[in-house]
Amino acid sequence: MQELRVFQVGDVRVELRELTLRDQYFGMIEGTPAMHRRFVVRRLEQELASTAGLHVHDLDRIRADAEARTDEWMPRERHQARLTSAWIPPDCRLGGHTELSVVWFQPPSEDPFDRLAAVVEPLDWRTLAVFHPFDPDNY
Repeated sequence: MQELRVFQVGDVRVELRELTLRDQYFGMIEGTPAMHRRFVVRRLEQELASTAGLHVHDLDRIRADAEARTDEWMPRERHQARLTSAWIPPDCRLGGHTELSVVWFQPPSEDPFDRLAAVVEPLDWRTLAVFHPFDPDNY
């Protein structure tokens, strides 16, 4: 049995449960870098509004780049990691776990595991993660 990858998010130990890589340009027929950046920002903002426990790394920089870098394409790969921890909020009397999904963009030449470690280390797990109570039906 292979062990899950473990990361530190502040002082909380978390486990990587899923890592998804998506080609940003898959299915794109035409467009410009500026249009693509605007669509990416809009899609990210919609995801954030509808998904609890989601963090987009460097969203403010991505927004600024969408306005400033109209002639440069975004990195090709979008990564999304689902992380879980046994840490539960102190006021919670139920068993369960906390979970956080993190989205970031990077060129294909970079190692996604090293990048994930750098992205999550400074985050505040206690404010970003969502609590999921233990469900015996899904155990």
